[in-house]
Amino acid sequence: MDLVVAGMVIGMANALLAMGLVLVFMSSRVINLAHGELGAFAVAVMLALTRAANLNYWLALLISIVSSGVLAAIIERSILRRLFKSPRLILLIATIGVAQLIIVFRLVLPKPAAPGGGDESAFFGGGNVFPLPFTIEPIRFGRVILGAEHFIALVVGPLVALAVVLFLRHSSYGIALRASAQNIQRARLLGIPVGRVSTMAWVIAGVTSAIASIILAPIIGFSSTEAVGLPILMRGLAAAMAARMESVGTAFGVGLGLGVLDQLVFYWTGRSGLTDIVVFAVILVTLLSRRGVIKRTVSAEESSWEVSEPIRGLPIEVANHPRWRQTVFTGFLFLAGLVLAGPFALGDSQVFFLATVLLVSVVAVSATVLTGWAGQMSLGQWALAGVGGVFGAKMVVSAELPFWVAFILAAALGGLIALALGLPALRLEGTALAVVTLGFAVAAAGWLFDQAWFKGSGFMLRPDFMTTRVYYFISLALLLATVYATRAFQRTRVGRNMIAVRDNPLQALAMGIPVVRTKLTAFVLSGVLAAAAGFLWSTGIGLADKSVFGPVRSLSIISAVVIGGLGSISGAIIGAFYFMGIPFWGAKISPFIGLLATGAGLLLLVIILPGGLARLVFGGRDMLASWITGLDVKQKVTPVTPGLEELPEDLSGLDDLPSEGEPVTSGAEP
Repeated sequence: MDLVVAGMVIGMANALLAMGLVLVFMSSRVINLAHGELGAFAVAVMLALTRAANLNYWLALLISIVSSGVLAAIIERSILRRLFKSPRLILLIATIGVAQLIIVFRLVLPKPAAPGGGDESAFFGGGNVFPLPFTIEPIRFGRVILGAEHFIALVVGPLVALAVVLFLRHSSYGIALRASAQNIQRARLLGIPVGRVSTMAWVIAGVTSAIASIILAPIIGFSSTEAVGLPILMRGLAAAMAARMESVGTAFGVGLGLGVLDQLVFYWTGRSGLTDIVVFAVILVTLLSRRGVIKRTVSAEESSWEVSEPIRGLPIEVANHPRWRQTVFTGFLFLAGLVLAGPFALGDSQVFFLATVLLVSVVAVSATVLTGWAGQMSLGQWALAGVGGVFGAKMVVSAELPFWVAFILAAALGGLIALALGLPALRLEGTALAVVTLGFAVAAAGWLFDQAWFKGSGFMLRPDFMTTRVYYFISLALLLATVYATRAFQRTRVGRNMIAVRDNPLQALAMGIPVVRTKLTAFVLSGVLAAAAGFLWSTGIGLADKSVFGPVRSLSIISAVVIGGLGSISGAIIGAFYFMGIPFWGAKISPFIGLLATGAGLLLLVIILPGGLARLVFGGRDMLASWITGLDVKQKVTPVTPGLEELPEDLSGLDDLPSEGEPVTSGAEP
């Protein structure tokens, strides 16, 4: 019983987070990956007001909760409402950008000094004791010691849940929200202010997230970079999925149950990573057994890949123009010289950074193959890279296999695990598959990469021949081989089948395309590429554990793909350089400029330029080609009416033909 009570305390945060996720999904049809950050922002405000500004606890608590609700309303009205009719993928990516912006807001808040001082307090909150309204003598209950923070969680959590349930059942706004969740178009016809109801749902979700985080912070501590964390958010998401994304009461109960299960598993095994596997299993089983969990988004997901329209090539007469061909050849020589000679003009640290960007570009290309071409939304690509890096390190260090043999085995294992991950894709699609792959990324970092039979020592040996510049050229060779192979694959029958399955699976199946084999092929190819890049990534940094292959980087990978241009190999590379380059060089100006540029840049691009940076680059190419050749680069489409070319030029004789139903005389030919 004591472990059950301890689990309920931790599970209270899961339960409240799950309620907020359900509310947002009911109103906006999107899974809010920034939901945990809303609560983390409230915790940061609470610390700043009570510890740095010495404000009264209750006043600081009110301001913190209200600030989270107000921030949620601003997000909904200024960002999500603008993108409401966009594909679900764009909305999902927008919440990642929102989360990054909220992290910046938290980092710039004043923080209390750490015991003993030091600059570390500016970023991590200094390890201060979180404020409480009152304190009591600790009470021992079996194997658990309960303090004031535990009793606050056990009392406040159910009261908040009860208030939300009563609000939804008996208030006019609650009834309107449930009506909008059932059929948003019908709700509009009935005069329900859908926009206002959506804002209200986001505000309530922000408030519940704030309360959950403030309840949890005194119990597990607070970090300025991760207050709630993606693993805990996944626990809330698992509870919300089990509630079919439509019942806040059920979500609250399942969240409590997951908290109890978390404590029991930790007590029996002594390892917390197993609970990530349990959460992943709950999500997977729920979605596979109850496929209607998020089917209300299907109508929107039918256009989920409109942003992946391929970049059109230049017309033949422009591409073959002598002046344009000379310009392309000159530009290619300049770029090749820059790429090949650049490392000899830069320092080792800059050359090493460029090599890591090239490897991230390979992972981004693998995500383009899976998400942009095959239409399988994946948020776990960096975990597949981790499979190659962690397992490859074990092969090199523990098994003492030759470096390139380990490289091949690591890439092959990445393809096999991707194949296993692709099996749920045969029954799931869109956002549901994205949740499963994100759950895999969390479970891999929390459990798989910690297993002795898989991990090894956690270190990776770099071969003697691999200097920093050799490492750069090997990374460059892998990227060039990846680009060449994927472009060649795109022109094959299987590559064309992927596009057909992405655009319309049912029509592709009716045309005889093997949909199952096509989807699984995309997963295998994507896994091989990501694992190969992960192996070289671990080789460069010398580490191969969960700290290197965390789940947050998977979100950055898919964001880079969307920023660059979903469906475009060039766009994936551009997006990788954007995401890696700005934080690297911007850190010299401010430690926040990287997060600010990626978060704000991501939101601006999905709102203003959903086609990505590749659209700008190739738009500039078209303008340059038009200026150099003097020709129109737009593809000309001439409408043709079938059969008109067969008609005689003189149609006057048609008037003498008999009309319909008139008998044919001997003087007229039928």
